[in-house]
Amino acid sequence: MKKILLSAVLLVSIVAVCWAATFDGVWKGYIEGQYNLSLTLKTDGDKLTGEFALVDNNAKSYNPDDTGYSPYVAAQLGKNTITDGKVDGNNISFTTTFNGKPVYYKGTFADDKLVLTTTFGSQNIKATLRLAK
Repeated sequence: MKKILLSAVLLVSIVAVCWAATFDGVWKGYIEGQYNLSLTLKTDGDKLTGEFALVDNNAKSYNPDDTGYSPYVAAQLGKNTITDGKVDGNNISFTTTFNGKPVYYKGTFADDKLVLTTTFGSQNIKATLRLAK
């Protein structure tokens, strides 16, 4: 009986891991329709690393990289390294910085979309991203 129970628990664990979201790759989307966002993520178990960049469609932009980031944006909003990143099933959390201050993000993956939320000052902000192909 113990072997059957152990086998069932192991099978359920394997299925849960296989169905968990994969966050690796470049995610692109919008912050409430105002800014384009590029998020490059890499997971290692429950750890999350990567870069967060606001992408600019401004004609002054030059030499964008493969995620759309350009030096013009660096002068305005910057490209930030993700710190304290964590993965928990279909949920992620991480920190970036803006003007030297930490900005905390939480995200949930569902229906092929990653929805990020944060509070900036007193404003709640939402971003919706899709994995770039």
